[in-house]
Amino acid sequence: MTTTSAISPIDHRPSPTVLSRASLGWGIALAVLFVGLYHTWLFRMYRIAMDRWGGDWSHAIVIPAISAYFVWQQRERLLQVPKRLYWPGLPIMFLGILSYAWWIHPGRNDMLQGYSMILSLFGMVLFLFGPRVMTWLWVPITYLMLGVKVSDRIWEAIAWKLQLLAAKASSIVLTFCGLVMDIEANVSGSTIEMGYMENGQWVSHALNVAEACSGLRMLAAFVALGVAVAFYTERPRWQRIIMVLMTVPIAVLVNVGRVTSLGLLHLVDEELARGDVHKFVGLIMLIPALMLFVLLGWVLDRIIIPDPNAKKEREKRLEAKYEQLRHKGPVANARPVAGVIGGICLAIALGITYGFMFASLRPSLLGDAIQQNTATALFVSAGVLLVGGMWIVRKMFQPIYPPNARPNQITSLALCAGILLTSAVGLQAVVKHTKAVLIKKPVPLRQPLVVLPAQIGSWELIHDERLPDEILEELRTENYISRTYRNTTLEETDPASIMRLHVAYYTGTPDTVPHVPDRCYVAGGLTPINKGIATLQVEGDNYKRTDEGIFAKSQLHGGDVSVPADNFSATIFTFGSPDDPKLQSNVMYFFAANGKFLATPDLVRLQGFDLRDEYSYYCKIEVGAVLIRDPNDAIRLTGHFLSEVLPEILACLPDWSDVSDGKNNTQGPGN
Repeated sequence: MTTTSAISPIDHRPSPTVLSRASLGWGIALAVLFVGLYHTWLFRMYRIAMDRWGGDWSHAIVIPAISAYFVWQQRERLLQVPKRLYWPGLPIMFLGILSYAWWIHPGRNDMLQGYSMILSLFGMVLFLFGPRVMTWLWVPITYLMLGVKVSDRIWEAIAWKLQLLAAKASSIVLTFCGLVMDIEANVSGSTIEMGYMENGQWVSHALNVAEACSGLRMLAAFVALGVAVAFYTERPRWQRIIMVLMTVPIAVLVNVGRVTSLGLLHLVDEELARGDVHKFVGLIMLIPALMLFVLLGWVLDRIIIPDPNAKKEREKRLEAKYEQLRHKGPVANARPVAGVIGGICLAIALGITYGFMFASLRPSLLGDAIQQNTATALFVSAGVLLVGGMWIVRKMFQPIYPPNARPNQITSLALCAGILLTSAVGLQAVVKHTKAVLIKKPVPLRQPLVVLPAQIGSWELIHDERLPDEILEELRTENYISRTYRNTTLEETDPASIMRLHVAYYTGTPDTVPHVPDRCYVAGGLTPINKGIATLQVEGDNYKRTDEGIFAKSQLHGGDVSVPADNFSATIFTFGSPDDPKLQSNVMYFFAANGKFLATPDLVRLQGFDLRDEYSYYCKIEVGAVLIRDPNDAIRLTGHFLSEVLPEILACLPDWSDVSDGKNNTQGPGN
C-alpha cells in the first residue's frame, strides 16, 4: 500500500514591503533631500534642545526616535495595507513647502516653520502611499509636532496660568501639612509665604514659584510622555483620547508635588531648594508622572473589556478587503527619469506661483517694473498653469497598456525627489541672492556689564544683587547686572533719589525675548495697575548730534559712543502692593537690539533683526522708579537717570556700525 503526502503549493508572491528593494534607494534619497530642504530649521531646533537655558524643549531630541518606534510598531499592518498614489496629497505637500518659505520671511515664526515642515511630510506620505496607509501613519507624523518649540508669547501665557495654579495648590497642600507639622502657608501672586515656630519665635520664609517650577518645563515633556504611553500599546481610541487629555492635569498634579517638596525642603535648609537639588527634585518627578500614566491605562483597561473575538472578525474583514485591493491591477513600468523631470517642472511652477503671489501682496519689492494688478493677474495665471501641470503629470503616470495598471512606486518617489531637490536648490538660491542669514551668529559684549562704574555722574551704586541659580533659569543669561543707584545730589529720604537698574544681554541664543517686568512683578505678588508706552528723552552736555548720528561721552569707553536715538519709546508698567494698591510704583523697560531702541518684545522679534544681518543681539534695559507713584514723574526721572547711565551701558554693548562692517571681535568678552 502506498501513501501520498499532500504537498502545499509554493507561494511565489514576494513578501509584502512598504518600499520594494528597487525603491529603497529612492526612499533614502528622498529622506536626504527632505532633511536638506529643512536643515536650517532642524539645526535651529537642535540648538534649542541642547541649549543650557532651553530645558523646556530638551525632550525634542527623542521625539523623532519615538515617532520612528511608532512606525516600527505598526510594521505588520503597514506591510499588509495596500498602497496607492493619492493625488490630493500633492497639494498638501506643496502647501507645506510654500508655508515654510512664507514663515521664514515675511512671517519670521519658527513654530509655524516647524508645523509647515510636518505638513509637507504628511502630504508627501499621503501622496506616496494613500489614505489607508495614513490610517496607521498619521499618529507618528503628528507626534512630531510635540518636538516643535511653541512661540514664546503663547507658551509664556500658559506658564503664567500654571505658575499661579502651582502656587495656590501647593499652598493648600502645605497648609494641610501644617496640621501635623505646625506650618502656615499663604500665597501672594506666585510667592508662597511659609511660617513656623522655631526656638519660641515665629519664623517666616518666602518661596517664589519661579517659572522653572511653574510646570512649564514639565508640561511639554509630560504631554509627549503621555501621548507615547497612550499609543505604546493596543487600546481603543476612546482610551487614547482620555489619556492624551489627562496629560495636562497629571503634569499640574505632579508639579504641585514638586513645589510642595521644595517648600518643605526650604523650611529645613534654603539651599536644599536651590541649585542641583532643585533640578534633581524636578527630575525625580518624572517617575510618579510615568506611574500615573500607567495607572490611568490600567484603570481604563478595566472599565470596558473589549471582546477579542470581535477584534479578530474585524481584522479578517479588513484582510479580505485588502486582498481584493492588492490585486486591482498590475504595476506599470518604472519611469524614474520622467518622475524627476515632472517633479522639477512642478516645483518650478510652484516657485513662480509663490513669487507672483508675494509680488501681488507687496508690489514694492519689484519697484516700478510691475503694477499690483499685473502681478495679481500673473499670480492667477501661474496658479492655473500649476494646476494644469499637475494634471499633465498625473496623465503621465497613466501608461497606455494595460489600462488598469497602477503607477510604479519608483516613479512616484522620483517625482517627490524632483520636487524636494528643486525646492531646496531654489530656497538656497533665494537666500544667497537676497544675502539672507537664517541662523544668526553671536556677537560679544565690548566689555562685561559688571564693569559698569559704581559712580556715574550724580548716581552712586548702593547695592549690587547677584541672582540665584533658579532665577537665572528664568533670566536665561549670565550676562546681566541688577543694581540700585542713589542720586547723591538729593536727600536720602527723597523718593526720587533711588533708581533700580537691571540690564540683561542675549546673543547667539535660539530663543526670543524671555522675560519682562509686567509678568515677574505680578508673579511676586504685586498688583498690576496699568501698562502702556512712554516716550523717554535723554539729553545733556555730553550728547551731541552730527551728520553721522547721535553720540555721547562715556567714561567707561574713554570717548564717544553711538546712541541709536535720544528720544525713544519704552514700556511703562505701573503696579501696587496687594495690601494697598494705592501705594503704586513704576518700572520702565526697552530693548537695544542690533543698533535700535525698541519698546516691546514683539518689536524685537519683528523689527529688531534684519534678515540680512549676520549677527544679532538684544539687551533688555529696565529702570525702576520704585518709590515714585505718579507715572509722569517716573518717566521724567527715568529720562534723567538714563541721560547719565545710558552711555555707560552702550559702552558695554557692541557698536553696531563696527559689527555691520565686520570689525567686531567674535571672541571678545561676554561671548
